Amino acid sequence: MLAVAGHAASAQTAATDSLRHLVAQAPPDSNRVLRLLKLAYSYRASQPDSTMQLAQNALRLARRVGFGKGEGRALSMVGSVQRERGQLPEAFATQLQALRLCRQTHDTEGEASSLNSLGNISLDLRQYRQALRYYEQSKALYAQLNQPPWVGGALTNIGSCYEKLGVLDSALAAQQQAEALIIRFPRPRLAAALALRNMGTVRARLGQHPEAFAYYRRAIRETYRTNDLRNRSMAEYLMANLYHTQQQPDSALRYAREALRTAQQVSYRVTMLDASNLLARLYQARANVDSAFRYQRLAMATHDSLYGPEKFQRLQLLAFTEQQRQQQQREAQERQTVRYQRMGLLAIVGIIGLVALLLGRSNRQQRIANQLLNERNARIEAQHQELDTALTELRATQAQLVAAEKWAFVGELSAGIADELRNPLAFMQNFAEVSVALIDQEQPNPARPAGLQQEILAGLKQNLQNISQHGQRATSIIKEMLDHARTGTSQPVPTDLNALVAQALLLTDHGALTAGATSAVELHTSFTPDLRPVAVVPSELSRALLNLFTNALHAVRRRQAAGPGYQPMVDVTTERGSAEVIIRVRDNGIGMSDAVAARAFEPFFTTKPVGEGTGLGLSLAHDIITKGHHGTLTVETLEGEFTEFTVRIPA
Repeated sequence: MLAVAGHAASAQTAATDSLRHLVAQAPPDSNRVLRLLKLAYSYRASQPDSTMQLAQNALRLARRVGFGKGEGRALSMVGSVQRERGQLPEAFATQLQALRLCRQTHDTEGEASSLNSLGNISLDLRQYRQALRYYEQSKALYAQLNQPPWVGGALTNIGSCYEKLGVLDSALAAQQQAEALIIRFPRPRLAAALALRNMGTVRARLGQHPEAFAYYRRAIRETYRTNDLRNRSMAEYLMANLYHTQQQPDSALRYAREALRTAQQVSYRVTMLDASNLLARLYQARANVDSAFRYQRLAMATHDSLYGPEKFQRLQLLAFTEQQRQQQQREAQERQTVRYQRMGLLAIVGIIGLVALLLGRSNRQQRIANQLLNERNARIEAQHQELDTALTELRATQAQLVAAEKWAFVGELSAGIADELRNPLAFMQNFAEVSVALIDQEQPNPARPAGLQQEILAGLKQNLQNISQHGQRATSIIKEMLDHARTGTSQPVPTDLNALVAQALLLTDHGALTAGATSAVELHTSFTPDLRPVAVVPSELSRALLNLFTNALHAVRRRQAAGPGYQPMVDVTTERGSAEVIIRVRDNGIGMSDAVAARAFEPFFTTKPVGEGTGLGLSLAHDIITKGHHGTLTVETLEGEFTEFTVRIPA
């Protein structure tokens, strides 16, 4: 391993010296900007401070010479280093600015890189579905540019998102595609260590522990070839964690120490947090309270630097500001469309006037022309009235659109906020356990130095203060969620039902695996395109749909628990009727008997075991749809085969 490392370091030094020579020879122009960025990238995995300094030099030069493409790429590299240092709000803002510049300068490669970096930030924040969208966009652009190694990098990131969401079959498929691409295109080795590490994680989740260890070892060897300290620290932590789950504490301790040391070399705070948390648990299991307390304090400080309340609020503000900017762009496009429509109407009026003038030579032709003119004028007047009505509605609903965008944003981040709650509660539990251990040690012992006794008491006091602080933080997060949830309107507003159904589906746990299950629920959607907006109360209708989706997921999981060889599926479709919009929710679950189906919408009637349901879900959905929206909710079912709920809303 040392020989390989020495060879890699020698090769990297030679390549870096060559790049430095090229930079020194280049005049202060756009070519020098690109060479500076290439040199900065060569340090990224081992010397992030050098990468930041060179990227900032490239940024200043690009702005001085007016090189927009270089400015966008330099900003993206600065944002990448900020993310690895744990400066997530700054990294998010920098990458958004880089993305806008790349799009303005039509730099497709830079745009793909910025989208991938935004996916990395979202992954660090545990917003896995948002990260998945960024990675999919990045992969499409790299495929368009015919850059297979970068496509492989995007694929392994996509597989990591699916693994975090618990969709292991999709995660394994994406990682295998990435591995195949990296084998076919070994140069440049852009994502080999990352792909090997992620494949090991998926194998570990599938219970294939020997294969997982093999992938982690290959990933570590790969980092020595490329001097990639960042991926080495992550692979070492994953090895330590797997040894910990396999009840091998000595190996777990060795790799956890290595992971923390390597991560500290490049200031990679995500792995520093994971490794210090694991070390605290390992030392606590060995009754080494002093070391456990030291690593627990390091974990707390690292966690606050990554996910502190102020940073989380800044990220919320940045994301919402970006959505408002996109909304303003859409509104500007709508106003431009209205102007074009007016110009078109004026052109039609001019053409009609010319036709009337030409047909005025003959009385008969005049009568025909007058009749045509009257009919067309009536249509034009009707179009004018429709246009005025549309403009009035646009102004009246502008404020509501902003609120709706905020609600959509809060819905997207709900999973991330809820996951964030687990962090302070986990810290409270860890500090409580360490405090118990400190108390256990605080027994009469004449041989114990007085200074150690005072240090244990001080540590106990600090732990209790930390428990109180994190409890207050959890209460604050819950209050913010409730404040967001109470915003809204009880009046019907024109709503895109396709978007509403998709948003409600995101709030379900359809991607989670239940105990003993071998496969996740397959969710199939088929939405009719160009569905006209329908006047509904979005929050109420979303609640009704969520009850229907939850009922379908419960049905398929009950059938799945009955025995193997069954694939649970839920189909959700929308379609347009003559005077209504139809939403269907079909599952291949346990179905219902005729007697149960007849009472399905009765309040407090349920077939679920005691403690698992109140019997109000379908009753509430029925009242919202029939009474609140003047629609209908019906059910078709066959016991042991399927259940299909049909919602009809007047359009």
